[in-house]
Amino acid sequence: MDKWNGIKTRLGTLSKTALFFIILAWIVIAALTAHAFTTSQFIEQKFNKNVITQRTVFDYKTKELPYGIIGVEGIIFPKTQNIIDVYINTTITAIEPVYVSGNYSILLKIMAEELWERTVTVKSKQNFSYEGETVELINQKVSIDLEKIFSEIEMISNEIIGYRPGKFLLNIVPIIEGDITYESNKIDLESNMAMKFELSQGQVMLTGEKEFSKQTPVDQVKVLEQKIDLFGLMIPVPVYRYVSLPVFLIYSCFALLVLISKRQVRIEQMTEADEIERKYKNRLISVRQPVDCKDKTPICLESMKSLVRIADEQDRGILKYHSDTEEKIFYHVIEGNYIYTYAIDKNSIGEKEKQYDYI
Repeated sequence: MDKWNGIKTRLGTLSKTALFFIILAWIVIAALTAHAFTTSQFIEQKFNKNVITQRTVFDYKTKELPYGIIGVEGIIFPKTQNIIDVYINTTITAIEPVYVSGNYSILLKIMAEELWERTVTVKSKQNFSYEGETVELINQKVSIDLEKIFSEIEMISNEIIGYRPGKFLLNIVPIIEGDITYESNKIDLESNMAMKFELSQGQVMLTGEKEFSKQTPVDQVKVLEQKIDLFGLMIPVPVYRYVSLPVFLIYSCFALLVLISKRQVRIEQMTEADEIERKYKNRLISVRQPVDCKDKTPICLESMKSLVRIADEQDRGILKYHSDTEEKIFYHVIEGNYIYTYAIDKNSIGEKEKQYDYI
């Protein structure tokens, strides 16, 4: 028992700095414990198992202009360059081998400012089935007779529609149907692409893109056990929890014991003046000068409780005077010709049964 009291006394007399660091350490340990139990034991990690790219490249060639005339890139003159050879190349590339199956066809579309549209199949459906890291789906050359197209435009505009717009569009469209298979993944083949020309009197102008590309990553998810970097050590989450929880509980008990010991020691060392201040603070009226009691009959009381009872019965306030010269504190209740007084040494421990003559 004496040993326990000694430990309690030592803990209760710790300095404010030591108490601050004890509380700070508890906050850190509590935060680490909360982190341990809110951190997932397993994490999902994504990585690219394969990357599949579908690329379509268009190109064209025409007759060269007469010697000495240099044309502008993307401009074709139908009177001299009446044949356009369009080259279409579509390939599939992947990091890991894939299986590609389906079919393709090539269409020629003539459009007149949303008034009419004519579609012609220039390459009928071709089936394909390939496997590998690099697969060539389309490698075709399509020849476009501009003279024939302009004749058809005149015929449709004049004989059928009765009106000839000033602007026409010419599209070469590869239609691809099918899919790419990689393990359990199926990816649709891209078919939204075309080589586009604008037709007008005296020239044909390339207006669209010449290259189209679509990249599709195939991700794989792996579930990994997470480890925590704790002061340079990689610790699995379960170990992190098993260590942090007991440390938190033990340290919490220690910190609580320190706080309880501090409170008990503070209570044990509390002076009688502190006790009176704590119990009756709102009822005490502090005065700077000694209370004049020459014309009063002094009555010294044995306890503060007696003084409080008299104050309650007479409905009077309690005057408090702190005498530095005598190192005493006087409490008074004045009622008529009587002055009731209770006096204590300012450093006395606990309530003492004392009487002081105060004149």
